[in-house]
Amino acid sequence: MSKSPIKLDGSKILVVDDKKENLELMTNILEAEGYEVAFALNGEKAIQVATLFQPELILLDVMMPGIDGFETCRRMKGLLDVKEIPVIFVTAKTQIADIVEAFTSGAVDYVTKPIRQEELLARVSTHLQLRKLVVLRDELISQLRDYNIELATLSELKSAQLEESERMSHLAEIVGEMSHELGTPLGITNTAISSMKDKLDALEIAFGQQQLNKESLTDFITYGQECLRLVGSSMSYANKLVASFKDIVVGEFNETIIDINLATFLEDIELILTPKLKRSPHTLTIDCPKDIIMHTMSGALSQVLINLINNSLLHAFEPNSQGTIRIQVETSGVKNVLFSIEDNGRGIEQSIMDKVFDKYFTTKSGDGGSGLGLFIVKKLVEDKLGGVMSMYSKLDEGTGFKLELPMHLDYVPTN
Repeated sequence: MSKSPIKLDGSKILVVDDKKENLELMTNILEAEGYEVAFALNGEKAIQVATLFQPELILLDVMMPGIDGFETCRRMKGLLDVKEIPVIFVTAKTQIADIVEAFTSGAVDYVTKPIRQEELLARVSTHLQLRKLVVLRDELISQLRDYNIELATLSELKSAQLEESERMSHLAEIVGEMSHELGTPLGITNTAISSMKDKLDALEIAFGQQQLNKESLTDFITYGQECLRLVGSSMSYANKLVASFKDIVVGEFNETIIDINLATFLEDIELILTPKLKRSPHTLTIDCPKDIIMHTMSGALSQVLINLINNSLLHAFEPNSQGTIRIQVETSGVKNVLFSIEDNGRGIEQSIMDKVFDKYFTTKSGDGGSGLGLFIVKKLVEDKLGGVMSMYSKLDEGTGFKLELPMHLDYVPTN
């Protein structure tokens, strides 16, 4: 097996193709490298095998009887047990529309037929390593949060150290999700460029053989324009993600007081949370006037809002339900801004409401909750943003938080 910084021997791979000769070819290539291989001849069987076999990677043919590869992938991404398993399409389709559909259906990459051993092994190795890194990241985040809970029981632990550790854990989660989200536009761009190079190579051969004609040149120009459009839109989305990440997440470590357009600021927060919201059945809606300018500590404000949204995603809803989180903003005179962050979830009992802002209180200690989220939020609202915070809830109807913050923060916040 090719050298890899992560041990890949024994990794489980599911190969799906309706042609037995293709299954045999890929199985021989993969088993020779030490991988454990299972196979399926159609989409329905692939879903069953994936659920039972729990592979670390799926190689999926597109053209199959019954449900095709695109639909198979979409169905897999809707199943809790297999939705996180990366899928690589193995196909002879190279049209831009097919490539886009491959990625939008949930695939992470594709390999063209006829199968080239070196390319197949390179793609497999890359995505197995990425998968193992994601699993390792999740384990480290979980261990870090567990470690925070254990440290919290030690009386000599300084409060500031634990709060900083929680913030770093929160940042690590967002960084991981953002890296995953950037994979799609970067993958589409790489594929489009590679496809364009293949077309250019074919054009050069035709020119050298004096077989170039007006029709083939026109086709090449049309194809190139479509590739450029696809690359442009993908890179535009990637740039927007990176800009939002810089403005919101990096700003959390900056205590500078600046002017922000609140509507744009909230749009950036929504974009930052897009990876998490995509994996959730719940929706986030934002209602904010376009002309509110706040002079405030943007880093503290982003921490508060992201924590409250995450709190709703973690605590508010029953399993398998579809809920809504709504942020509504309005002004109170010329001095204050009012925020309402509400969900339509299960609500909170009064006995719990009395404790939610207490340090270390959590109802999710087994799921990675440290009990610092709402404690930190309230502290930021009062000490950094100069505002007040209240909470209300009704069983089976939902929970809400109200923030009243100064429009113009003109003092040095408490350290």
